[in-house]
Amino acid sequence: MKTLQRAAVLVVAAFVPMAFTAAVTPAVSRADCDNGSWWDPVTNSCQAPLVPNCPDGWWDPVANTCRPAISSTPLGCDNGWWWDPVANVCRPPVLPPQ
Repeated sequence: MKTLQRAAVLVVAAFVPMAFTAAVTPAVSRADCDNGSWWDPVTNSCQAPLVPNCPDGWWDPVANTCRPAISSTPLGCDNGWWWDPVANVCRPPVLPPQ
């Protein structure tokens, strides 16, 4: 009888963690996402692509937007103005001339 009780205790001790895990942990599902999106198992949904396609520029992750293409040749800015490579325009001097 004592051996049967020990066996029952071992079976319960082995079964309880598995039952707890099955009850508490939700089932991980999966879906085929379209258009380059990816499956997020935490939200259980398709998420947008991490880096969108910017056909005429580049992706700025800080601003979360597409930026225009950067000119490889600086513009010839006059009168102390400086070239802004991000916007590809000449900007006025930081301090106005005196």
